[in-house]
Amino acid sequence: MISEDCDLDRFIEAIEDLPYHDLLIFTLKEGYDTDDLLVHRRREGATPEEMERIAEYNRALRSFIFLLQTGQKPDLASEGEKETYNRFRRVAANLVERGELLPAILGYFDG
Repeated sequence: MISEDCDLDRFIEAIEDLPYHDLLIFTLKEGYDTDDLLVHRRREGATPEEMERIAEYNRALRSFIFLLQTGQKPDLASEGEKETYNRFRRVAANLVERGELLPAILGYFDG
């Protein structure tokens, strides 16, 4: 995993300058690794707070993957999910700047 402690800012810093293809692969892999982490930590008896932190990280990754793969904004249920999702805007902006995504993608982020 890129961020063993499920720190979204650390993950974003690690991927924000990658080319689209690499960024997508690393984000998908991080999502799969987080799925595994959820299973293992549940078996080990993690606290509800820890499980929620990992699950929130996983949802954030899935939302960004959904945008990249479908070109549509994901359904975001809470303000927290919206704030977390919008942290990926700078990653998308870098891809637009390099000509790897169309500028319209930035319209799927708030502000």
